[in-house]
Amino acid sequence: MKAIATFSNRLGNRANNEDRCLVIEKPGRVLLAVADGMGGHARGELASQTTVDSFTWQFEQQRRPVNAPPVFLQMMLENAHFEVVQAGRREQPPVQCRTTCVTCLVQGDHAWWAHVGDSRLYLLRDGRLVTRTRDHTPVEDMMQSGLISEAEIATHPLRNSVSRCLGGAVAPQPVTFDDAALQAGDVLLLCSDGLWSALPEQDILDLCAADDLAAAVEALAERAEKASYPHSDNISAVALRWLAAEPGDVDSGEEGEPVTAEVPSEAAPATPEEPKDPLEKAIEDIERAIREYAPEMKK
Repeated sequence: MKAIATFSNRLGNRANNEDRCLVIEKPGRVLLAVADGMGGHARGELASQTTVDSFTWQFEQQRRPVNAPPVFLQMMLENAHFEVVQAGRREQPPVQCRTTCVTCLVQGDHAWWAHVGDSRLYLLRDGRLVTRTRDHTPVEDMMQSGLISEAEIATHPLRNSVSRCLGGAVAPQPVTFDDAALQAGDVLLLCSDGLWSALPEQDILDLCAADDLAAAVEALAERAEKASYPHSDNISAVALRWLAAEPGDVDSGEEGEPVTAEVPSEAAPATPEEPKDPLEKAIEDIERAIREYAPEMKK
């Protein structure tokens, strides 16, 4: 797989950086992620760091191409959620830390992504927007329902509220999934709201024309920081320009078998029996998930 990946992370006008970026490249595949710790709650940086650490460990266990990318992403996010819950419980005093997150697996000539909250993924092609994730926020829901316009989002009282995240409550919240076939020159941009909320969409579309993707991403982050001064949030951006697949790359798994596992666009875990102890139930869920997915992770 031929691709160029880069990232930028800026503090903005904040005392603490609660954003985390992730780019991990392995033969024939790459994992990208942005986690934006929720500053309205305690230890947002703990939640975001725990999330990217969990993603890193799970992806590193993949010795071969991922056989069922949607299933892998769902398992990866659920495991990260429980680890964030546990990390908060270990604090003294315990806290309920939270983070929004977007992650993307690129393998062969295909991309699969998942997100919770208002961290976004943009798929850009030939200077136009192919698709982007839809925020899990009250204002996004109101806009999609026609109650407010997109222009009204920037000044709405609920513009900083999110309805889904990793961490916080013990039960994981629904995650949204999507995927797309890639074409040469496509750009994937994953970013926190500190970037996309500060810039017009055209600035993001201009990444397609950039000769130097790394320089363009850094300039985009700097522009977002200046545009929202003196109240700029942490700003994170991870970008990948996909060039071409190579012989030996596969879209799916072992022996080049096609992906057969599918996850609904709004996938929620099955409702378990009511636990006597929420933390004990969370630990049991993690252990069961690891056992169920162990064969895949050993490949």
